[in-house]
This record gives sequence, C-alpha cells and structure tokens, in this order.
Amino acid sequence: MRLSLPHWGRSPEKLTITQAEAIAFRVPMDLAAENAQRSVAPFNYLVSVRGETSHGVSYFGLGEAQPRPNQTGDLHDRSWPFLDDALAGLVGQSLSLRHPLDDIRGHTRLLQDAADKDEFNPLFRSRATIMGIETALLDLAAKAKGVTFVDLLGRRRLVTAPVPPVMRHRDPSKIDEYFQKRVRGAKTPLRLVGGEDITEDLEHFQLVATARRAIRPSAAAQPIWFNFRGKLAFDSARHIVEEVAHLAAGGKLPSQIVLQNLLARHDLERSAELQSVADSLAQRVAGSSGVTILPRSAGPSDTADMLGSEEGTLRMLNIRPAELGGILRSIEIAENFKKISPEGQIVVSQFPGASRVTQMVHRDLAKALPNARFVGASAEVERKFRGTRRLSRLRRSPLLRQGTGLALDYQALVSQARGRILHPSIPSDATPGLEPNTYDDVDYISPIGAYAVHGHIVEREALARGLNSWRFTKSSIMVSDTAGVQLPFRTTRWPLSGVVASSVAKHKESTRILLRRAGCPVPEGRTFHGGDHEISLSYARRIGYPVVLKPAEGSMGVGVTANIGSDSELTEALRMFSRTAHGNDEFIVEKHINGGDYRIMVIGDEVAAAVQRIPANVVGDGVQTVGQLMIEKNVARRQNSHLGPLKIKWDASVAYQLGKQGYTIDSVIPAGQRIYLLSTNNLTQGGESVEILDELHPSIKEASVRAVKAVPGMGYCGVDFLLEDHTKPLDEQDGAICEINAMAALPVAEYPVYGTPRRLSEQFILRCVEAFGLESWPERAETLNLRLTIHGGVTGVGYGKWFTRRASKSGLSGWFRNTGERQAEALVSGPTAAATAMATVAILGPPKAAPESVKSVHTSELPELDEFVLFDEDSDDRGGVAFEPGANTDLSDFEESDSSVEETSTEPEQLSDLQEIDDLLSPEELEDRLEEQNDGK
Repeated sequence: MRLSLPHWGRSPEKLTITQAEAIAFRVPMDLAAENAQRSVAPFNYLVSVRGETSHGVSYFGLGEAQPRPNQTGDLHDRSWPFLDDALAGLVGQSLSLRHPLDDIRGHTRLLQDAADKDEFNPLFRSRATIMGIETALLDLAAKAKGVTFVDLLGRRRLVTAPVPPVMRHRDPSKIDEYFQKRVRGAKTPLRLVGGEDITEDLEHFQLVATARRAIRPSAAAQPIWFNFRGKLAFDSARHIVEEVAHLAAGGKLPSQIVLQNLLARHDLERSAELQSVADSLAQRVAGSSGVTILPRSAGPSDTADMLGSEEGTLRMLNIRPAELGGILRSIEIAENFKKISPEGQIVVSQFPGASRVTQMVHRDLAKALPNARFVGASAEVERKFRGTRRLSRLRRSPLLRQGTGLALDYQALVSQARGRILHPSIPSDATPGLEPNTYDDVDYISPIGAYAVHGHIVEREALARGLNSWRFTKSSIMVSDTAGVQLPFRTTRWPLSGVVASSVAKHKESTRILLRRAGCPVPEGRTFHGGDHEISLSYARRIGYPVVLKPAEGSMGVGVTANIGSDSELTEALRMFSRTAHGNDEFIVEKHINGGDYRIMVIGDEVAAAVQRIPANVVGDGVQTVGQLMIEKNVARRQNSHLGPLKIKWDASVAYQLGKQGYTIDSVIPAGQRIYLLSTNNLTQGGESVEILDELHPSIKEASVRAVKAVPGMGYCGVDFLLEDHTKPLDEQDGAICEINAMAALPVAEYPVYGTPRRLSEQFILRCVEAFGLESWPERAETLNLRLTIHGGVTGVGYGKWFTRRASKSGLSGWFRNTGERQAEALVSGPTAAATAMATVAILGPPKAAPESVKSVHTSELPELDEFVLFDEDSDDRGGVAFEPGANTDLSDFEESDSSVEETSTEPEQLSDLQEIDDLLSPEELEDRLEEQNDGK
C-alpha cells in the first residue's frame, strides 16, 4: 500500500553523497526535579546527509540519534568520534534509488561491523548512532524518490494507535475524578505505573478497575496495562501473574490485562516462559481469559533470546529501534516475530527526550511493521526549542509529504549546539595573521559558568599565594591569611573600588560629566527620559548621524545599538530598545565614533591589559549558510575557558543586522567575506577579544589612567575606548571614552580569543594583599594540597560520587568523606588550576545537592594513593544511575532502566533549571495529531 505520489517523470537511479553534518545537543531536562534520576543530561545527535543526482539536483535527509550508554551501547566520548569517522567515510559514496533499502542495509552493516571492533568494550556498539545515520539515508532516499518515509519502508496500514494514556493518581477521589472526566463511550486501554511496594500496587490495580467499572462501564472490558518497572526476578514475577489471573477470574480485574516490564533485565530472556505460565493459567482458571506479558525493550541479543525461547511464545513485543540498532533491523525482527507469533502485537517505543525527527520516524515505522498495534512517539525536545522545521506547510499530508518532511532549524540550534561535524571539512575563518588561543584549564572551568569565572580566578590566585578561602555562592568568597585578616570579594563589588565609585560608574551620564571635567575625550550626547522618542530623533538630527543608542544604566550590551545611520534606523532601534529590560528607563543618544572598541584594564595607576573587542561575526566560505557558520563559531568558542558559554544567539537584533546587509540565516556568504551579526562589541553576546597591550600607544594608556582617577575611590576599572588605531597617539585620531566599568570582568584579559593572555587576577590579588596587609607566599604555587570542608545539603544526594567523579576527571588525587548530616570534607591534591577549580565547583554540586559554603585551607597532608577515593560510598545514597529524561510524561514511565552505569562526559554538569514539561499540546503538535487522524481518512 502506498499513498504518497512520487516525482513526475523518471526518477534518478542513484545519488552521490556530497555532504554529511551532525549536531550534538543536550536533551533539555530538569536535573533538580525531585523525581529526576540523572545528574547529567544526555546528548542527542541530529544527522543530515546531502546527496546529488548526476544532473546536479540536490536532496538531503535527516536523522536523529539518541545515544544512551546502558541501552544502546553509546558512550558520547566514543560514539561522537565514531560518528565523525562514519560520516567522513560516507561522503563520496553512492546511494541506489532503485533498491534503496538494500543499499542502505549494506551501508548499515558496514557501520555495525566497524562498531563491533571497539577495542575498549564489546558492549559499546553505538547502535543509536548507527540508527541516526541510517535514518538520514532513508529520509534522503524518500525525498529523492518523492515519497513519504513510511511508503519507502512499505506501508502496511493507515494509522497506528498511540500507547495507552497513563493514569497516575493514587488517591481514590482523584481516581474517580479521572474517570468522570473521561469522554463518555471512550474505549481505550489504560496504563498504570507501579511504585515501590508490590502489594500496594495490586491493591491500587483493583481500586482503579473497580472505579472504572462503576463510573465508565462501557470501558470496563478494555485492557489495563500495569508497568512493574522491570524489578522482579522470575519467581516473584510468576507469583504476580498467578495472583493477577485469580483476581481477574474473581471479577476484581478486567479479563484482558497487560503486565508490562515485570522481569528485571537479568531474567528478561525468560519472558516467553512467563507468557507460557500466563497462558496455562488462562486454561486452568475459570473466568481468566488472558494475561499478556509485555517485556521491556532490549538489544538485539536479548530480543533474539526472547523470540528463540523453547519455553513459550510471546504475544506482545516492545520494539525500540535505537536499542536494536536501526529501522531496517527493527523491521526484520518484527517480521520474525510475526512468523513465531502470527497474532502477536508489536509496540513501537522510543527513548524520552527526542525531537520531531524521531517522533515522525517512529510513527511512520509503526505503519510499516507487521502487527504493530501501538506506538509511543513524542517530541519533548520541541517543547523547549525547535531543532527542526517543516519543509513546507502546504505539503504536510501523507500524499504530498516527502520523507519526514523536516529540515534542520538553525535558528534554535545556534545556541543549543554543543558539537558539530561537517564533511567534507572546510577551513576555519581564523582572523588573518592570528590563531585562536586554546586553554588547558577549559575542562576544569567549564562547569563553573561564564559569569562565575572571574570570581573563580581570584580565588585561584589567592589560594596559589597561600591564602585560604571561604566560598558562599558562585559569586561571593572570603579570603584570609594565617593571621586571620579577612577580605571579601563579590562579583558586583571589588575591594579596590568603593561603593560610591561603583555606583557612579554604572550611571553613564554621571560618568560622562566627570570624564569631561577631567579632560578625557567623550562623545557628544545626552540622556532622555523613557519614551522621549521624538525628542531623541530631533537631537540625533542636530548632532548628525551616525549615532549610538544605549541605556543610561545597563551592562552586557543589552539595549545597545551602534552605528545608526538614519531616522528610520533610530526608530527601529528605539522600538527594539523598548522591548528590553530597560525599555521604560532613561536612555542615551550620542555621536557614533568610528573605530574599534577597546577595554583598557587599569589597576591603581597602571594599565594592566588592553583588549580590542570585535562584534560577533562570521566569515563566509561559499558553502555554508549563516546559521551553519554561527554554529561552527559557537562550537569552536567552547575551547575558551571564559567565552565558551557566551555564545552568539539568534534573536531579533541579529536578524535586523543581517537584514541591513541583505542576508538571512539561510544565506550562503561568499568565501572570505566577513559579515557582522551585531553592531555592538559585547563579549557576552558573542563578540571576540584580541589582547593588544604591547601595541597600545602611551597617550591612550595615560588617558585611561586619568579617566579612572576622575571617579573618586576607583581603584580598579575597565575603560571602554573607541579608537581608530590603538597604535597611534590619541590626538592624531578620532577617539573617545564611551563608558567606564567598575566591575570589569578579569577573564576578558586572561582568556582572550587572540593575543597574549594576561594573568590579571594575579596582579589584582597582589595589589589587594599590599593594600590590605595580608600575609601571602612570595611565589605562586603550581601545585596545591587543600582540605575542603563543605556545609549544607550534601549528604544522601550523590554529592560524594559527583565530587569524586569530577576530581578524578580533573586528574586530582585525594579523598572525599561525609562527616556529618550536613557536612563533608575532602583532601584535594594536584595542579593549582585543577585543585582550585574543584574548590570553586564544590559550591555547585550535583542537581539535587544544596551546598551552602566551602572552606578551602592549605594542608601538609598528602594523599596515600595517586587516585581520588570516595570513603563511605553507601552513605552517599545514589550514585549516578542513568535513567532516561522526560519526567511525568507518558513515555517516561513506559520503561525504566535499572543499570548503574553512568555516561561520562567532559561537558559541564550544571545546566540551567528547566520548567517542568506541561501537558498542553503546542500548535505544531496539534497539527501533527491532525495529520495522524488524516492518515486514516
């Protein structure tokens, strides 16, 4: 059966693979939720493969991989390099369109053979990664042939029912209310999820069955599924089957029951034997018409064992393609199951935490499998960000859609991508004459977050000079010497600058007045009240365009638009400004100064560093789109210890700036042409930094020091200079100070993208030691032995295992132990960069922990072993059990993992909290639901 209409005329016979791309992203999930079982969000990979016909017509296919180490044999640190090699080998290969399934099956087998040669562990075979490639090839072939994904596979039915909804309530009144709200006459099965006590589960089972029979008698005969979460040994499971059969015979349960995930993984191969027990009871116990065993999904080997059992025959099979190794292998297994059990039913399931690609593929697969009765397909990722978009809203129907009908949506992926592969590779767009800096401490610092790095490097240098530290938050620390002299540091207040000085510097108009009085060059401009748009337009005409619009008080470039060239552009900039957090506040319009933007760092009377800031930009290569180039730039940026999280983002400002240049996110930029994505140079919005202190002209240094002295009480400051040429005298060019920043981030100079890194934090600490009379070591230590005391919610939440894993990955030696109900301590020994990063990151902890303070003190004690050890492991409660994401969704309880292996990764573990997924359908999901209904018409 085929519903879609292929291309008119003669279709091409083959394609040549010309390009392969993969994008890795973290699955959005709330790691701090009470029922969350992961401490690290897993990765997904979106795979795109492009092919061309002999006539130059281009098509692309899209796939998604859900690597899950315990179920699919994919460890990210191995699967990602495997994917890189696989895609590199795919480019240049041909894909037959006469017999595409056979050809793709051949490609997949070659990948399976390559994965099975893993020298580390034969269990890790990258099955989900292989499925992502296979799906992309299938989608490519379907689009080239002009048919839907299911019609390429071979459609067997028009529609497949979704898995039964979950009823989660345990309270009797809530159960009654649930059935009272159900549509009258609805005859769909119902699914329940077990808890910790089997006896209570069976009582709950009977309670629900009784309530449904009383309130919705028309649905009383429909099966009830009960998910036991795969935690029983065979003998216990057999007892449950017998008891359920007798309860059904006595009328306390419906006659048709599906017992889901009864057996633990170690007894999974006995699932068919358990079904034989149920079938025997149906014959022996009067009134019990049948109990169906639905085993959990499994890999190829366990599935083969279940189907090949001589002890019985399954009547229901859960097929999860990522676990089995792909779409075509799932079809083969389903066909084999039909031979063994002609009336058997198949359930198609997926891992929670997928995009629309996986959702669409699983829906279509279910329509192509023999005896597929139910499909569990969701797209939770799309509720947080849309990694894909519809190719055409006019070609959505099963008759017109080509392949999955989806394409990558780079607008969302620009900020979500954690890694990218592209073959054939294209040279990077490094600034001419400069090579980007790389930093050895990036893996230590990345979990801390960009805005806490400057606090961390101050603590690092304090500890490196023999001072002790006491950290309370990511931004607040107290350092002290052996004599007890204490000095507080906070992100928004540095001890070298007074509170009044910091407040004055924050208000740009006050700063302008003080700088002008001190004889410092400042641009012509004035401040306006919020909403005074017409007056500001008149003023801009008087001083002459171009001008700059910025908030009177603000930071990080929010609300700033530079190089505004006309009334219309200023009107648009004011409109965008009104939508920012400063929209109702005072704003400044000032003369735009042509030239580069520089941050001159001044400590006391000395210029300690100078950084040129370049607006976010990309350089065209003649092949990639703007969106792809933005992702490439963000991924490369992750190698910078400070700027990695401060990505280029797609927003209205970027779209506006591109539009002014005649481009969109899908434009391909000519090779070598640089385009700017923003008019502002702020590093927090994707700008780049070049350290140029050695080239800075003395007159500019003198003016910078004078500007800092113009504000009484200012001991440390960043002076923002606009200069035509930083190597020329100030009086020979058009230059001006646009503002000063009393809280200038130290990492700007320590981790520039280009140029010489300056250890500004060391100079800062030494100046503080001198100014406040602290006793410190005369030389900086390259290795440290620290004893950490951690207070707060750190016991019984997996904190110790998290700390031990983090320390081990950082190459540290020592130990960790719990010393009380709300206290723990650790000995940390190793390189200064790694040991001090551990002291900082300890205030974060895993998602469920709540540390309140971390005291780091120097010690002469040395660890006994060259490794990091966790004492009293049992008291640490849980230890990184890698369950799947998607809490409180229907798919989250469809199956549960019992493995204790956790995926390791070098990625940051402290992710932003995400709101709990709600039960409402988005407009796109409503359209998807309608499409599924239309399939049956």
